[in-house]
Amino acid sequence: MEKLRQWLDRHSGGLVEVVVHIIAWFLYLAFTYFFYIRQSESGLYHFTYILSIVITDVPLFYYFYSKAIPQYLVGGKKSWFFTGLVIVILAIYPLSRFLIDQFLIIYFPDDLSPFTSIVSTQFWTVFLVRTLGGLFVIMMAGFGKFTFDYFRNMRIRKELETQNLTSELAFLKSQINPHFLFNTLNNIHTLSFKQSPLAPDAIMQLSELMRYMIYESDTDFVPLEKEVYHLKSFIELQSLRFKADDLVSFNISGDVSRHQIAPLLLLPFIENAFKHGYQLNQRHCIKIDLKANEEIMFQVENPMSPTGLSQSKDGVGGVGLENIKRRLELIYPGRYTLSIRPSSNRYLITLRIQP
Repeated sequence: MEKLRQWLDRHSGGLVEVVVHIIAWFLYLAFTYFFYIRQSESGLYHFTYILSIVITDVPLFYYFYSKAIPQYLVGGKKSWFFTGLVIVILAIYPLSRFLIDQFLIIYFPDDLSPFTSIVSTQFWTVFLVRTLGGLFVIMMAGFGKFTFDYFRNMRIRKELETQNLTSELAFLKSQINPHFLFNTLNNIHTLSFKQSPLAPDAIMQLSELMRYMIYESDTDFVPLEKEVYHLKSFIELQSLRFKADDLVSFNISGDVSRHQIAPLLLLPFIENAFKHGYQLNQRHCIKIDLKANEEIMFQVENPMSPTGLSQSKDGVGGVGLENIKRRLELIYPGRYTLSIRPSSNRYLITLRIQP
């Protein structure tokens, strides 16, 4: 069943095209029957006339649909296309129909349609109508070809855009992990240098976080509850290098179990609050609020230097708001708002997401 589904996914466009062609030819032949030959009582004449349409019109249609239009008209050989067009509609197609009409006159003299019966007496009138008929078939071939090519190209562009977006999202998310690992290893190095007893616990917490980042976050969305759990682990790990207790106030309201969120989307805001916060030495210096109701509201506030300059704790720049904004645009287009409000001594970021 899975192989059948994959096969249908790969060939769905071609199957739709075949079905549309079958329906179009059925309607075309039905129109011919009801308006040209229905008055005849001979079933054999009906069959022969319909067969004659298939013999002349179907090859004409698919010659222009499959070869003349894509190879000559679109392929840049317009002179060849229009030369062939003139030859077909002024000679080949009318002559073919004329010979078939002569056959019908000989073998079905009592069953002729009104149009076929005037072939001998009004040749040029019939010739003109046959020419216009051939031109109509060619126009339908062009209409069908350009229409299907348009939708096929749209589908291809959509698939390419999806592949590009997937690749870009993977790249943006991959920028988070090395940056986080670099900063955390610096913190553990500091603890080890001070021979802190907290260093082994920090290594274990780092191991769990990296397991989540590498293995459990390799999906489009994760439960918000799981993301919150690892945010708390990250906060505990970062807080190890500060002297103040309860450095972070993390308030959660609403039901986090009913929502899902893109993995590692909220982490950079907290990471940058630690990285660029000013004088992180007081209780509840960093304030984090998460509300999970009809929408997800996430807010991070940290102290900022009175001079307005961020206080980087190392020489490496942060993940960057542009990275975060781009991920939001790709994952939640038109369904998020990101507000950044720096003041004289505080830096406040508010993110609202419509799941």
